[in-house]
Order: sequence, then C-alpha cells, then structure tokens
Amino acid sequence: MKTVRSIVGRHPDQDTASPHRLTAYDPYCGDEALLWPGDYDDYLRHSARIGSPPRLDSAEYTALDLEFERVYRDILDGSEPWSAIEPLTEPLLIAGAIKHDGRPPGRVMCMVDDVTLADISENQLPQVGLVGPDRILGPWSDESLPAWVRVQMGAIMAFVPEVDPGVPPWARAIKRKPRPETAVRQSLRVMARTPPMLWEVQGDTLSPMLPLGRHFIPVGPVQGVPPVPAVIGRVVASEHGYFLAASLPLMRRPPADLITRRVRLEWLRLRRRERRLSIEDTLRERSEVLYRSCLEWLWLQLEGSPGSAW
Repeated sequence: MKTVRSIVGRHPDQDTASPHRLTAYDPYCGDEALLWPGDYDDYLRHSARIGSPPRLDSAEYTALDLEFERVYRDILDGSEPWSAIEPLTEPLLIAGAIKHDGRPPGRVMCMVDDVTLADISENQLPQVGLVGPDRILGPWSDESLPAWVRVQMGAIMAFVPEVDPGVPPWARAIKRKPRPETAVRQSLRVMARTPPMLWEVQGDTLSPMLPLGRHFIPVGPVQGVPPVPAVIGRVVASEHGYFLAASLPLMRRPPADLITRRVRLEWLRLRRRERRLSIEDTLRERSEVLYRSCLEWLWLQLEGSPGSAW
C-alpha cells in the first residue's frame, strides 16, 4: 500500500525550535523558520527535461540555494522587498508563470465533517493542541478563543504533514486499525487533493481570490458558507453539490495581491525540491501558510481590539 507523505519532504531533526524564537518578526511561523536546502538532483533532472545543460555545478548551486534561503527569510522579516527573490529564480530554474494542477480532485462518497477531522488530528497528532494554534492561527493563538475556532484549527491540521516522517494525520488514520470504512477513506483522499483557498463570499457562492485551476472552482452554491466577506477553506465536491470543509471565516477581506505574493513565494521555495510543483500542490503541502497569512493580516487590521474577530 502506497504511503502518503509530503511531496517536498521535511527534516524532523530540525523541528526542535521550541522554546527558542528563530524569527523575530514572525514567532508563530513553522517550517519556514528552518534552513531548508533545495535538491541539486532535481535541478539536474529538470535541466534534462527542458533540454538545457545545467549551468551550475554542485558547489555553485549550493551557494545560490543558500542565498535564496537568506533572501526568502529577509523578505518575511521585512528587510528586503518582495522583488529581491526574482534574480535568483532563473539560475535556480524556478522562474516562470504559476503552474496549475490539471488533475480534478474528484467527488467524495460521503461528507466528513470538521469535528471528525479535528478528532483525526488529535488521535494521530496528540500535540496538535500545542503546535496547531501557532501554525494556523498565528497571533490569535495567544488569545482566549471560542471552542469552535479550536475545532476548526484541528480540522485544518488534519491535512498538514506534521506526523513523523512527514505524514498528514488523515493519511495515518486510514492506514491504522480499525481502518475507517471505504467511503470515509475515499472521501478523505479527495478532500486532501482539494486545495484550500481564500474565497470571496457572495451569498452561498464562492470565488477564488488567488490563482486556482478552473476545475477546483465551484460552479453553483456551496453548503456551509458563513455570512462574512471572505473565508479560507476547502470546497469539496460531492454528488449532492459542494460543501466547505476545514474553514475559518474572516470578518474582513484580505488584499488578494498581498496573499498571492506570500503563497507564490512559498511556491518558489518548494519548487527547489520539486520543480514540477503546482500552486495547488503548494496550497495542499503548506496550507498553514495561507491560513496564518490571512489571520496575521486580520490581526494587524484589528490591533487594539483583537477579541472582536470572533
């Protein structure tokens, strides 16, 4: 049976930052605080795919790749402009327009609700109550939050590859006995293939605010849409229509260009490991970056009265 693991890999031995603060300007960040080198072998494979001799040897690649890590972190710290990363993308073979996943996610056989997803996270990742709030909620994790917000955080964490060695909780749950029934296993796989998105709310319909492949965009009403300007979540297809899963409502609508820049920056970073990666893959693999970026923006907008967000 094929193991479901992160497409870009991880280094569990590095994930020992607590209680040390590695990033002064974003103490709530996760893996992006860790040194995360690219893959020279993937660089060589991609050079062969595009029919271009590799322009960098191993030592040159390593030096440029480390420079990418430095600039990436400086951008997040606010000491470099977003454009500072661009000169590094061409020689590392990660430049170009955003790529989309051409594979439709499919339809679920049954609806797996957010409480069940949160239970899966807690069962497979007992420390989810410690690591999840920072990773998903950012500065809101230090606030006294309603129980339903923490349930939603748990549901979101069901798809984050945090279980060693880089496995999402849902994937571990379907392999362990007693295994869920077939319909649940199939539905969890479809939900995992469905990328989270920042959606503009228009009644019971949703429009993506970030780049997204057309077959991931719902056509028609979506069940479970809250009465807010925007929401983050996975819009899952079923034979009875669409429903919203692993979602968090936003009382204000974040600027699309700002969140797009952040997600694209993460896409560039992940492509140093796998250059065929799509933006949807990035949203699946690093979903916490999307959620936390939106919630950090909201925190800054409501600074001084943060409790009013929920």
